[in-house]
Amino acid sequence: MQLVTRMMCRDLKRAFGFRTLGIWAVMAAFTVYFFFFSNGRRELVENNRLEYMSLFLPLIIFGAWAVMAVFFDLISADRERNVLDCILCSGTTKKHVFVAKIVTTAIVSLVLSFIYLAPITIIVTCLSNTEKAVMIGKYLLPLWGFIMVFAALGLMISVFARSSKAAMIWSLAAGLVLMPRFFVLIPEGIGKVLNLSQQTVDNISMISPGIMMEALSNPNNTSSWTTAVIGFTIGIVVLFGIAYVAFQNQDEYNYGE
Repeated sequence: MQLVTRMMCRDLKRAFGFRTLGIWAVMAAFTVYFFFFSNGRRELVENNRLEYMSLFLPLIIFGAWAVMAVFFDLISADRERNVLDCILCSGTTKKHVFVAKIVTTAIVSLVLSFIYLAPITIIVTCLSNTEKAVMIGKYLLPLWGFIMVFAALGLMISVFARSSKAAMIWSLAAGLVLMPRFFVLIPEGIGKVLNLSQQTVDNISMISPGIMMEALSNPNNTSSWTTAVIGFTIGIVVLFGIAYVAFQNQDEYNYGE
């Protein structure tokens, strides 16, 4: 347990580097910008209503890249620097290493959620009242789930790509495919090929993390909320599971030589 804690502290320190803080500060700034120069500010001031898209449009567009930029080298960087070899030679098992990575991923993802929401929460408080600002709090857990999906994907890429350069290329490609407008073309294409109904196509589209996050932020719609919870859970568990199995079966010693 002590070894896991030490590895986790090391990974946390590395994860919250200049790259991470810089990217997510820019993401938060984009959110404030879109809020002011879209219908977000007007809807809040004139109609006392918060628009979902005015809060999360930058994240939905660039979120995959922003998240995977933090996690794509979580394991591959240790391989390249022979750190992983040293850890395994000390008697630590791969299971302990992977548990430390998962805990790090969960903690970093939660902190990133706070970083993203903090500036817009302050803006809403100044423009309206604390009641509206508190309403933003309901998006914290859905946002955490959204980030965790891409964090798990980034960790999986870090395992399979083996080198940081390859992992970065894979992450850029995955971020492009998962962009909302491009991603929605996939279920539409499947629906046309298989002659599926629009309802079925819409259900397939629910696997998009952005759509699941929106559904999860509306607990009043029990059906969609439950689907989103199950979808996030399955997605995260499956990605971590695939990454763990691959990691356990890969050779490591002297890889960096």
